[in-house]
Amino acid sequence: MISNSDQTTSIDQYILELHKDKKRLKVALRANDSGHAQAQATDIARALNAESYNLGYGACKITALSELFENLATNNYTHAICAPWSAQFTNGVPCSYALGSRHYIRNLILKYLDIPKDGQIAKPSCNCKSCINPYHFAYAKEKREKISGGDLKLLLAYRRQGVEVTQIAKALNVHRSTIYRKLSNESISDGSASNCNRAGR
Repeated sequence: MISNSDQTTSIDQYILELHKDKKRLKVALRANDSGHAQAQATDIARALNAESYNLGYGACKITALSELFENLATNNYTHAICAPWSAQFTNGVPCSYALGSRHYIRNLILKYLDIPKDGQIAKPSCNCKSCINPYHFAYAKEKREKISGGDLKLLLAYRRQGVEVTQIAKALNVHRSTIYRKLSNESISDGSASNCNRAGR
């Protein structure tokens, strides 16, 4: 692990290993020096809600997420050109799965840049729905959740008791597809999805 006080010779390839709930994710990282690498590691860990990380010299597979973070670290965006996301989408929105969670890319960028936008979501102001260029972000209020935090706990309690989805949906006055979606999200968050710890997949 590289400490903030490291004064080693500059090297441009690093491996950032992030940890959360016994899950691990390796991210390829390029930097001018160890200080630049540490700054990137801190920003990436914050963006992905990692609990801890190790940073070392070396190379690993380049993923859509590592390319995203490199572009952010080097400010490789301009006002003039869109930057379409070419990896995974959920409901037409750019996303990625990492450390057992689904991350929407535009919100991930805001967290990486440490830009608080409470109660708002980032949308592209250009005509490119897949654009993730932060210079093209416009902000809109988040839609109210159909299921509150308290109802979600109730939903999970019902489900653990073996109550049918249709019956839960009726009790909470929502469509059964909403229940399935919430259950799917919880499945991802507890790490039971098979691809939940792969970046950019």
